[in-house]
Amino acid sequence: MRKALFTAFILISACSWWFAATPAKHHPVSGKIIFSEQAIQAALKVDQSSQFAQTLELIPSQLPGHDDVLFVHNNSQILLSAMDGKIWRYDIASRKSDVFFDAPLMASGMHESVLDHDEIYFCASHLWGDSYPAGERVGLYRLKLSNKKLEPVVLNVPDTEITEKKVWPLNAPNAPRLNAQNAALSNSPTRPLAFCNDLEISEDGQRIYFSEPFSYAGASMGGGTVAEAIAFNGNGRIWMHDLSNGETRLVAEGFFFLDGILTDLHPGQDREESIISSLTPGFAIVRMHIAGAKAGTSEVVQEGLGGMCDGLDRDTEGNIWCALFAPRSNFISWVHANPWIKHLLLRLPLNSLSQPTKTGVLALSPDASNIIYSAWYEGPKAAHIASAIPGPDGYIYITPFSRSHRGLVRLPQPLNSTTPGQ
Repeated sequence: MRKALFTAFILISACSWWFAATPAKHHPVSGKIIFSEQAIQAALKVDQSSQFAQTLELIPSQLPGHDDVLFVHNNSQILLSAMDGKIWRYDIASRKSDVFFDAPLMASGMHESVLDHDEIYFCASHLWGDSYPAGERVGLYRLKLSNKKLEPVVLNVPDTEITEKKVWPLNAPNAPRLNAQNAALSNSPTRPLAFCNDLEISEDGQRIYFSEPFSYAGASMGGGTVAEAIAFNGNGRIWMHDLSNGETRLVAEGFFFLDGILTDLHPGQDREESIISSLTPGFAIVRMHIAGAKAGTSEVVQEGLGGMCDGLDRDTEGNIWCALFAPRSNFISWVHANPWIKHLLLRLPLNSLSQPTKTGVLALSPDASNIIYSAWYEGPKAAHIASAIPGPDGYIYITPFSRSHRGLVRLPQPLNSTTPGQ
């Protein structure tokens, strides 16, 4: 009798937990996903992991783990968006570092203004597990370096319901839009921006594209992305803010975890016709056509990557550098191929689980069609690389997104003859 009661208690408790821990409605379990192995094979052909480990340099400093680096003041200083919520400054000549600015929440995706080199733009979002002063908001911000004046550029966006994967051409008159200068030109209800992850500025400096990987309550970097990565649903958006008229409008929605973002090269054309974005835990890179003959369409240009492609940056040759935050493990490939297990995983507190420290970088041709350099690394100099950023001094700067990290990390540019320091 006692055994039967105990068994019944266990069953009732398990059922109660199962229903109480039901995943949120924005995390429906996706269908079976089988990743191609073609990209992994292509990366193996150009693997330079041994050289990467030998040439990787850790410059001792108090700089915390960070997401991005940006050269400013005629390349004499570097700004870093750090995990402590501060923008740090590193002086190249003296090799000294200090806190430059206390950003709202945590800054990421920094870019210098094309129109005014005394200004930078950055995203600000929550970092999972951290608390921030009341009133700090997710958004796209502009910071004047000379006087540290901060100005919010985008805090609210059109409130749209995702029903399908869609790209809105820049000339689409019915694209959801919000105009801060003229409310009569807006055509959608609004909501607070939930997650601003990375940004890109057009060549003429007028248009800022920024990614929102997902937009529900609790959206955050780091551990806040785990459930989204498991569910594998199209909750991501890309927005464009037009500085010339104050309009923020939707460019794409319904994509899975849009993250790093770049405009495609467009020699001989006045404006960009397409953008590319990394689908970080989707192990893919997608191109979205926003003008021209293919406007309104999208295509996957890399799929089944061997790791989570995070930030995207270009070198002087136009090649694309992609940080591989973590490898695509056999386990995660099995999970996506066997989606029934997701019903269990999405009910577990996976946010605090440790992640593998193996990390790496990829370089791709300017159109992202070919992998031309690959390296994996596991060691004391860097973990969880969020960006691999070509610097003007002939180095690739590596950004370790790790709370325990201290220092600046770089390696000599391996793809051309640029001499570091020259």
